[in-house]
Amino acid sequence: MALAPEPATEAAAEPALAPTPAPIPWPYGVPAPAQPGHRQLVTADLISTGFPALDALLGPGGLPRQASATIRGGASSGKTTLALRCMAEAQSLGAIVAYLDLSEGFDPLEAVSRGVDLRWLVVLRPADPAEGFVLAGSLLGGRAVDLLVVDLPARLPRGQEQILRRLAAHARRVGARLIVLEPAELTGSIQSTLAELMSLRLELARRAWIRVGRDVVGQQTEVTVAKNRFGPPGRRVELEIRYID
Repeated sequence: MALAPEPATEAAAEPALAPTPAPIPWPYGVPAPAQPGHRQLVTADLISTGFPALDALLGPGGLPRQASATIRGGASSGKTTLALRCMAEAQSLGAIVAYLDLSEGFDPLEAVSRGVDLRWLVVLRPADPAEGFVLAGSLLGGRAVDLLVVDLPARLPRGQEQILRRLAAHARRVGARLIVLEPAELTGSIQSTLAELMSLRLELARRAWIRVGRDVVGQQTEVTVAKNRFGPPGRRVELEIRYID
């Protein structure tokens, strides 16, 4: 079921930001209730993050149903690994996952090494963010996925804030989970919108390397629960992330 990613190509230079475009209409409306014989979404109350220490920190013991979370961090912070572990844990409960790869950084080999089953993964690599959000909305509206992961680039065209709001609202209406990977370089109104919109906000930072002799085999990543509607915010935990061979 996985859509194989296209071979990587050199990215074109990013043009200057254009004036704010007109709002893009949301074509799917409120999804109708599931009919008999249609696929039902996975409705497990909790999905583990793949790291028991972090699950314990979140309060409920994982990601609650209909939770929306943003994972913020720079390069090599561990945010992609954390997202992949959440995806694998969701799939272990029967979930189908979609990955909107706006940063063009999805690595199927790393995904498999973190436990992701590519047979039950839809990878979206659209021509531009607007197209990607519409495709993701279509999957949510059709109740085709249980978890949507959106990997944002460091810069987005103007006028995407409202689309993000509608996508999050759409996920809540159908009972799907939403995880947004937010680069540390993201600033301005998009960052403010995510900080306001998401029910759970995790901030990741690499603190130390894990070495065996002279070889670096992993890292220690500190996770700060900056926002939590399901438990106390402000708590921190250090995770050990081992690199793949």
